[in-house]
Amino acid sequence: MNRKTRSILAGLLVLALVSLACGISIPGGTAIDTAATSVAGTVNALAGTAETLITAIPHDITVTPGEALPTLPALVEAAPLRVSFAAPDGSLYTWADGMGAPVMLIGPENICCSYVSPDGSMIAFQRNINYQFVSLEVINSDGTNRHTLLDSISIAAIPRPEGAIGTEPSQIVWIPGSHTLAVKMRHTFEGPGLFINSNLFLIDAISGERSTLFNTGANTWQMVWSPDGSKVAISNPEGIGIYSADGTLIDNSVLVYPFINTASEYAWTAYPIWSTNNSTLMAQTPPQDPFFASGIEGYSSVWRVEADGLSGEMTYQGPMDYRMQGDSGISPDLTKMAYLAPAEPSGDGIYNLIVSTVDGSGSVVVASGQFQVSPVWATDSTHYFYSLGYLPASTPYIGVVGGSPIAVFDYNNPVWAQWVDASRYLVVTNNDGLWRLLLGTMGAPTGLIYESIESSSNALTFSVNR
Repeated sequence: MNRKTRSILAGLLVLALVSLACGISIPGGTAIDTAATSVAGTVNALAGTAETLITAIPHDITVTPGEALPTLPALVEAAPLRVSFAAPDGSLYTWADGMGAPVMLIGPENICCSYVSPDGSMIAFQRNINYQFVSLEVINSDGTNRHTLLDSISIAAIPRPEGAIGTEPSQIVWIPGSHTLAVKMRHTFEGPGLFINSNLFLIDAISGERSTLFNTGANTWQMVWSPDGSKVAISNPEGIGIYSADGTLIDNSVLVYPFINTASEYAWTAYPIWSTNNSTLMAQTPPQDPFFASGIEGYSSVWRVEADGLSGEMTYQGPMDYRMQGDSGISPDLTKMAYLAPAEPSGDGIYNLIVSTVDGSGSVVVASGQFQVSPVWATDSTHYFYSLGYLPASTPYIGVVGGSPIAVFDYNNPVWAQWVDASRYLVVTNNDGLWRLLLGTMGAPTGLIYESIESSSNALTFSVNR
């Protein structure tokens, strides 16, 4: 028996055992059991200089007028890089490649979050007052044509379950290649309770026309659109279904998993990763009882499934950190994983950061400790970002597959990050309530896009068309 044959038989044996233990099987036979524009400097004199070297806190930043943040040529198929962010004071900014400082599009108006369209020409944003929804609006990235898509009156017209006192968006996504927003609504209650409207709503950001694409049939779910916008994965507490962009059901159960005990009011749903050719998805599913299960029953599983539901396989099973939002740590090319697993002996919140292929082979422990930011992959599926240590003493690192991580010392205390290409990433930091949005570049000083003047408990949130 050759090595390849042994590997195949071993994989089939593991899958058979898991299928029996967890009620998960391969699809195809049975289901698998997841308005005005103003320069930001008038509001924030520190908001962004080109390639500014940021030193450790406390720090002094030397401002060099006219400098631009590090710029790389965009891919042919990619729209120019565009970033929007809601500052802690509730104002809305935008920044793009070649700009030394961001532009404030709207002053403080209780803006909590923003969403850049795929082509970067439009920015949707949500306004809340005292945690209550006020409006969902959109504005062109040049500061023109601000208009309302949803307000308190129109959203109140959406039918609510008995006992609900309000409705608000809970997931807003631009459909790739379009000016249409896909929106999931959440109904709110006086006390505890999580109830998601089962309809997936569409809003044309130009005309404001609203429609319902389809009913998901679930009161807890999330959506992940394919890169070309032709399909959408809907994950609910017991599986993942695939729909076409016109709302036609392709397969209701490309992956089915048991209901996960979250010990909370919310139900867990998977967050799958799409392949670049829009045909394959991968997802991580936790054990059915993440808090008390032991042995193999406490293992997480990684799955690869086809969007047409005709085939699928478990690629890995083992101990992995429980991800409440369902994210998986799988690389964009679906070949690698960067994930946290409890260190042995477990306890005290100490984890190992492990990098491996998606079948678990070649696994390497690259760091151990407490992690403020879990690993985030670069677009090249070779580099990744993470931070070691909790606030207020968290150090960022850039890791590389097959090499040793390198600490980044010109800033600290990152809270979340997103890569924009193979060598640059956006990162938000929080130092005692002072928030910054930075542009990190491998092999170059970190650039400052924005820094808040006053301490705030309101977070800085950003969106990028990547």
